[in-house]
Amino acid sequence: MTTVGRLIGDRLRAAGIRHVFGHPGGEVVDLIEGFRQAGLEFVLAKHETGAAFMAEAMASSTGLPGACLATLGPGATNLVTGVAHAYLDRAPLIAITGQLPVDRYEIVSHQKLDLRALFAPITKWQARVNPANAAAVTDRALRVALRPRRGPVFLEIPSDVASQDATASDLPRTPDVRIAGGVDGDAVAGALVLLRASTRPVLLAGLDALDDGLAEPLRRFIEAWSIPVILSPKAKGLLRDDHPLCIGTIEGLGSAKLYEWIAGRDLILMVGFDPVEFDRDWGAKAPVIHVSPLPNEDRYYQVAVELLGPIAVALDALSVNASPKERGDAARFREEFRRFVRPARDGLTSQAVLAALREALPEDALVSCDVGYNKSVSIQCWPAYSARTFFVSNGLSSMGYGLPAAIGLKLAHRDRAVACILGDGGFAMSVAELETAARLGLAFTVVILADDALQQIKASQERKGFAATGTTFGALDYRALATAFGADGVEVRTLDECRAAFRDAARLKRVTLVAAHVDPAGYRL
Repeated sequence: MTTVGRLIGDRLRAAGIRHVFGHPGGEVVDLIEGFRQAGLEFVLAKHETGAAFMAEAMASSTGLPGACLATLGPGATNLVTGVAHAYLDRAPLIAITGQLPVDRYEIVSHQKLDLRALFAPITKWQARVNPANAAAVTDRALRVALRPRRGPVFLEIPSDVASQDATASDLPRTPDVRIAGGVDGDAVAGALVLLRASTRPVLLAGLDALDDGLAEPLRRFIEAWSIPVILSPKAKGLLRDDHPLCIGTIEGLGSAKLYEWIAGRDLILMVGFDPVEFDRDWGAKAPVIHVSPLPNEDRYYQVAVELLGPIAVALDALSVNASPKERGDAARFREEFRRFVRPARDGLTSQAVLAALREALPEDALVSCDVGYNKSVSIQCWPAYSARTFFVSNGLSSMGYGLPAAIGLKLAHRDRAVACILGDGGFAMSVAELETAARLGLAFTVVILADDALQQIKASQERKGFAATGTTFGALDYRALATAFGADGVEVRTLDECRAAFRDAARLKRVTLVAAHVDPAGYRL
């Protein structure tokens, strides 16, 4: 007979999962053993939130579901932030926790929480596993997680269930959730009327446009019409950052200037944009063409024409007999905007640090960033050259994401260069995961933009005329910290020191921490 833990492990492995990230408790040791027997690697994280971040980054980079595990009570509550992040960033995740034994649940109170109710607002589906339903529940969990829009599901497994014999069932086929079919001809015709009449169109591409193979149809379409493109943070790289029609990324540094420019366009194409990607109300008055596999049910913006179905098919249909627009206005704004978000300052700026890091890494490097001003500058000033190479907590915007995400990325792509860009505040939240990376034998670069403050919040206090309260902290000895956790560490204060540190990091076979002491004036535009 096969135990419940082994059966779940077999089904996760059949779906392409190879790692389960988590922090154990006594209530889940039978699950971990079942996963080991199924050929899954259990990756011990220092904190359950970090484990969920690792699983999400792996899932978002591969398109396969990620998996994370926690025990009951505080283990489950610690998992919540990471699962909520996956929910708002539309990542397929199987989140599993232990629970009190079935026969004790109604008669004890210690560590007793209604976990399905706890996870209900931040998952697509929740279920309690028993020996009779384990196969069907796991199969459904995988289907639901992968179905658009993708997201996490939650499985609760009482501690006495994982070791019990499961009802036998054949292994499932990996779910097929591709969008099939074409797009409505009348909608295409209506969109073409608007396109031909416009003189200043702009295209915004987002999270739902990250299907494999969409970069080339997008490039063909925008070049046929000469339409400038603005990307969401999750879609960075869908169009190369150095493409002359790539203007910038919303919700990053200088975003207000981008929105002002969008407001002056006379037609907007929303291609695969999920409203969760917007951090402000939509105020542009131009008509919108909605191109997506999903209808505009959120009504975040009003739609003039809606093209539903495979995005590549829609873009190819709209490319026929295209009439290129005048590029001059967009080209001028592109250059002005890029100079605006990279101001000249006397000290070492975060923008200069990112430029030095970009020089040191190959084009296909995978980069995660944390939350704060480091996120704002990375979103806008990190050049990405292909989709799914830049990773950030956007919908939830959770600090502490960048370092665990880099661990998940490196485990999934051992043959590719990986780096993470952190503020010193976000780094302090996740510093213990340096040991996780060192223990796993991973080699990647950790960049800390250090200014001894929660600089984005401090700037908000200053704008309102408040004292800087609760937003500054003492300097850290980053070399000593790196050494303590089994990594290499260096502190830099000049651009030349940055370049040398990044060159050295690329040659090393373990984690290298580069703490760049930056001038926060670079954030003030």
